[in-house]
Amino acid sequence: MLKDKALPFSIFCLSISIIISAVIIANGMRSNGDYVGTGLSDMSQGLSNIVNNMYNNNDNVVYTRNTYDLSTASSYLGIEESKLLDLVNEKDSGIPYIKIGNDYIFSKGALDKWLETARVEIK
Repeated sequence: MLKDKALPFSIFCLSISIIISAVIIANGMRSNGDYVGTGLSDMSQGLSNIVNNMYNNNDNVVYTRNTYDLSTASSYLGIEESKLLDLVNEKDSGIPYIKIGNDYIFSKGALDKWLETARVEIK
């Protein structure tokens, strides 16, 4: 008699866990602004939003832009902001940048080229 009740109970537990999982996933997607609709275009837009949020996540920096501010450039180069400012202020470093007011702008391509040829000692 116990075996007769085990299968329906297992099916019930499985269905409850599927429903709970679906609710958790849906809430997570909504909270990120990535709700995937029912149509194919809605789904592709939702997937596109998910990918964009992955690239914009600060914990997992992906360098997709062509220009960087001081903070992003220092992170891209793997040095502290203060060290990058020292390089900018050192005339012989040759690091490429544009200064607009108090803001520094760095081109990713120019930084890559500079890295290939630069011979700079950072202390």
